[in-house]
Amino acid sequence: MLSTHHLAIGYSTRRLAADISFSLQPGEAIAVLGPNGCGKSTLFRTLLGLHPGLQGEVRLGGTRINDLSAAEIALNMAYVPQVTSGFFNFSVIEVVEMARMPHLAWYAPPGVIDRQIATDALAEFGMAKFAHRPFDALSGGEQQLVLIARALAAEAPIILLDEPTASLDFGNQFLILDEIIKLTARGISVLFTTHNPDHALRIAHRTMTISREGTIDCGLTKEILNNATLAALYGLKVQLIEGPNGLITAVGR
Repeated sequence: MLSTHHLAIGYSTRRLAADISFSLQPGEAIAVLGPNGCGKSTLFRTLLGLHPGLQGEVRLGGTRINDLSAAEIALNMAYVPQVTSGFFNFSVIEVVEMARMPHLAWYAPPGVIDRQIATDALAEFGMAKFAHRPFDALSGGEQQLVLIARALAAEAPIILLDEPTASLDFGNQFLILDEIIKLTARGISVLFTTHNPDHALRIAHRTMTISREGTIDCGLTKEILNNATLAALYGLKVQLIEGPNGLITAVGR
């Protein structure tokens, strides 16, 4: 579905990471971990064709991302960025309905079916009651839930989530993690960044790590995330503890 081949990311003045080669399979969740500034958000923008790669290539369904139109990319990949902007004049339901645009004819407004898909997506995150409120009147965490509902309403086979739990309280963090599990069970592929290794250990089939030096490692989550890797990534001692329910938790020490 989505793959990279010896991709290098960064800017003309600074290369952030290189030799990124992976493929995202149907129904798979891949977590991306790394310290601030390592290039996680730049990687996502490069995968979406919003930022040029320095080397290598990105392919979507076997086609180079540079050869696809913005509409073709939007039909296949939905994106939730870290920073929300540009929605201040719109209601919550209108923000979510925007995700339906790639499915509509040129200049056609969203129809009844599109409104229902948007409403159902909001309901899945407990946000339907806010449908007619101004988007900018919501808290940061509420806005994040709306934007994730928007990605769901796009009905794209791939969803990219850049730190989806960053602004959320403890309960809503687990709501998002459980939703990712549901999405992958439907065959949707999810690529998400996180600073919490527990989230990767809980739901990610595979994990990619990006070091401060731009070194990439990708593999099965429980093989990639170990004491030595986490200590090297974040510059602190970490101990992984397995609980009685089989879940592994990372604890700083």
